[in-house]
Amino acid sequence: MEKETNQQNISSREQWILANSGTGITTELWKATRSFIKVASLAVAAFSASFHVMPDHSYRIFPKERLSFAYTVIASSDVDRLIDRYNEAAGMERTLIRQEYIYQRLDELGIIIPKEQDGE
Repeated sequence: MEKETNQQNISSREQWILANSGTGITTELWKATRSFIKVASLAVAAFSASFHVMPDHSYRIFPKERLSFAYTVIASSDVDRLIDRYNEAAGMERTLIRQEYIYQRLDELGIIIPKEQDGE
């Protein structure tokens, strides 16, 4: 009786090993891949929320005033829209635009140059 029980245990253990063979490595690899993807996604999100990137101007990277996803990638079209908005504004609205962080940073970097300094 005891011999039959041992044989049944060995047989059931062998069947379990055969049924699950190869899945251990795949499962561990999948877990590691998912962990890497999560960490990489968090790193990209943290970078995106913390810095402005300007690929059209020598890939300039500068910090944001506060964590947000606004103006993460600043293209030439974004700069043109900011300039157009400034040019169409009058009086107090121009002053408010000049006080915006993005305008001040672009002015400091020399990307936006007021007409007075441009020679006109």
